[in-house]
Amino acid sequence: MNSSCSAKDQCFATTCSTLHLLLCIAGEALKANITTLGPLVLPISEQLLFAVNMLARRLLGRKRIKPYVPDFSVAFQHICIHTGGRGVIDEIEKHLQLNSKLIEPSRAALFRYGNVSSSSIWYVLSYIETSRGVSKGDHVWQLGFGSGFKCNSAVWRANRCVQEHHKAWEGFDVSRMYTELAKGSC
Repeated sequence: MNSSCSAKDQCFATTCSTLHLLLCIAGEALKANITTLGPLVLPISEQLLFAVNMLARRLLGRKRIKPYVPDFSVAFQHICIHTGGRGVIDEIEKHLQLNSKLIEPSRAALFRYGNVSSSSIWYVLSYIETSRGVSKGDHVWQLGFGSGFKCNSAVWRANRCVQEHHKAWEGFDVSRMYTELAKGSC
């Protein structure tokens, strides 16, 4: 199965792009993970909205009613997304309808360290602890992807307040990151 291809861009540089099929497979893995996780972490109000929407879509037709995306920000104060690439973060942000504040730590880890595989979610958590802190009782959702498009989640509840300044984030300028991202240079 071809999952990537190379092509010449407008500057005649060879580039590698991920095919639509690969994103669909990753999306299915994420969907399966969320379907299992949702009932365990979402408040009953979000679960009811999801159930009513699913029933309405079955009765009235899937094309007539948009699927309801649960608001995961009511279950989690912080989200650590595997920094597999800008496209991964963008797609998760878009499809889960997450706000940019929840996504910022993942973008920062990708910007500063690149794709460092499974350890990336720990850089994301250290960014959260450094930049805004974690309060006692906060819930943190770590979302990672693996080979063969596995999707795994870990949910943590903070037993204490954490506001540590990690050396990994010394001198990091979030404004510069957003400027560079807006330029498209990253």
